[in-house]
Amino acid sequence: MVRRILMLALVLAALPLLAACSEEEAPFDLVLADGRVIDPESGLDAVRHIGIREGRIAAISAAPLKGRETVDAAGLVVAPGFIDIHSHAQTVPSNWLQAFDGVTTALELEAGTLPVAATYDQVAREGRPLNFGFSVNWAIARQAVLSGATPRGTQGYVADFGRPGWQDLASAEQSAAVLALVEQGLKEGALGIGLLTGYAPASNRTEYYEAGRLAAQYGVPTFTHIRTRSIREPNGAIEGFQEVIAVAAGTGAHMHICHLNSSALREVDRIAGMIAGAQRQGLRVTTEGYPWGAGSTTIGAPFLRPENLPNLDIGPSDIEYVATGERPATAERLAEIRAADPGGISIIHYLNEGLAADRDLLARALLVPGGIFASDAVPLTVAGRVLTDEVWPLPANAIAHPRLAGTYTRILGTWVREEGRLDLMEAIRRSALLPALLLEEAAPQMKTKGRIALGADADIVVFDAATVAAMADYDNPAAPATGMKFVIVNGAFVIRDGALLPDARPGRAVRGPGRG
Repeated sequence: MVRRILMLALVLAALPLLAACSEEEAPFDLVLADGRVIDPESGLDAVRHIGIREGRIAAISAAPLKGRETVDAAGLVVAPGFIDIHSHAQTVPSNWLQAFDGVTTALELEAGTLPVAATYDQVAREGRPLNFGFSVNWAIARQAVLSGATPRGTQGYVADFGRPGWQDLASAEQSAAVLALVEQGLKEGALGIGLLTGYAPASNRTEYYEAGRLAAQYGVPTFTHIRTRSIREPNGAIEGFQEVIAVAAGTGAHMHICHLNSSALREVDRIAGMIAGAQRQGLRVTTEGYPWGAGSTTIGAPFLRPENLPNLDIGPSDIEYVATGERPATAERLAEIRAADPGGISIIHYLNEGLAADRDLLARALLVPGGIFASDAVPLTVAGRVLTDEVWPLPANAIAHPRLAGTYTRILGTWVREEGRLDLMEAIRRSALLPALLLEEAAPQMKTKGRIALGADADIVVFDAATVAAMADYDNPAAPATGMKFVIVNGAFVIRDGALLPDARPGRAVRGPGRG
């Protein structure tokens, strides 16, 4: 009897060990075999086998692994999926193009949305190929308070910039109401505060400062389109960047500056020095950029007023009205288009990418220490309307700025492989890890994104470093990039063997805790 009891005790004691062995020996859901695995957090750059189970990375092994499905990644790079913190392209067709560009998480943070909870709920119901998330949109809050607009969320673009009144100075009571709407968005899980001050340059400086205080209180970043961006003074780019740095110093908030390349323009070197100096003083100031000389926004933006163009070192014909492809020949024609369709998307050619000096200027903007790569993608449109029809291949007349389809692949193909402006590890760090680190305080789930590590989300790209390239350009802006062989989101394929799976909807919300 005693012997039987002892034997039973030994069996019971061994059960956890047996279960562990069984778990290790069980096949993984998916194995990525023999790929060149690059992890920017640990510095790993070696041939490894990746085992994925239940949407997470469960093994990183020098030895082969057994999977229910195995992808032969020999000769290919296996890296964390890219996290685009600046994507206005929050539609399924636009997500598809970003997937070919290596994006697995596309976040709308410069502008954001309002109401926040309703937008998250709507997108979750619709489903997305990529992970998604939003900041709270200060501009829409202003439109609600100063112009009587009803916030409806935003998935096509960022706000109704043609609505009058919202860009003006507000009374103390109005500013308080704006900030109350912003705070409600934070309580609903927004990832930060989107501050489009460049579209409301006359708005209250005190309101901007208080938005920074709110961000510090809730532990989220702000995302600023700077207030002024002229190459001349007064109201020049230097002043716009000074405001952001001053609020970071005064509030302790993490102040993130959007699209340095198209905000600093030809003041890049001086402004990059300002940002670096602020960081040396311990201020939480970061920035981002995209590898294109042209920007894109609504043609009715205040800084595109005809009389302001000399301050940007451009003329009317440097602006393309996307709906028709017209480049207005005169200031008068530009004014007509702005009046008729202030919300129409335009492409603004700030830098001439055919000139070596301008390409070098662009590179200096993007390669500032700690700079993040982000697309500032605008959504696909057809005949001036945002494309939401989930049809693949895309309509032949679908257009956008080429940064939607070719930001990260342009960096990989042109900047890394062809020009050697940075190495592959650094390109992946700026595309995946740095965006995750930026958002970890606001959204702890970002600690499991942007790296190839045990327990990390299986948001993974597998690409051919010898052929990956952006195919989009200003003449053919919706051409999918090449070289992405597999794009995996939460363990599920969105691109497989280089082909899109149009029915895949594995994207999940990235959301803040909504501290109240």
